[in-house]
Amino acid sequence: MNSTLVVGYDGSDEARAALAYAAEHVDGGRVFIVSAADRVPEYLGAQYYQGFVDAAHGRVQALLEDAASQMPAGVDFVTELLEGRPAEAIVAVADARDADEIVVGSRGLGRVRALLGSVSHEVLHLADRPVVVIPTEKES
Repeated sequence: MNSTLVVGYDGSDEARAALAYAAEHVDGGRVFIVSAADRVPEYLGAQYYQGFVDAAHGRVQALLEDAASQMPAGVDFVTELLEGRPAEAIVAVADARDADEIVVGSRGLGRVRALLGSVSHEVLHLADRPVVVIPTEKES
């Protein structure tokens, strides 16, 4: 079965674990690795706007290059840089690519953080397909 998986990637250990999970479970299909750049406020004006866009995209491109370097040989993958909220970007790529499932890491920051809006929590609410949440590893 050729599956299509979408992975949210922010460079954290949990995102790395999600990426490893996707690479292991893609089953001959393709992994789409998604990172989102913050939208730049338009009030900055034309003089500063492009510099901020370039800086934001540069940071995300570096994350995507880091993710690409972790992919095992033989796994088909594509990186996707979108602007906006991370959860919305992840779900948008999953919708556009008709993904079989979404894989995200969870930092396990607790209930307060979840109430404030973690990315994994938001993806669970926005997605219309299975979401695999890779939990943080607890230190013993």
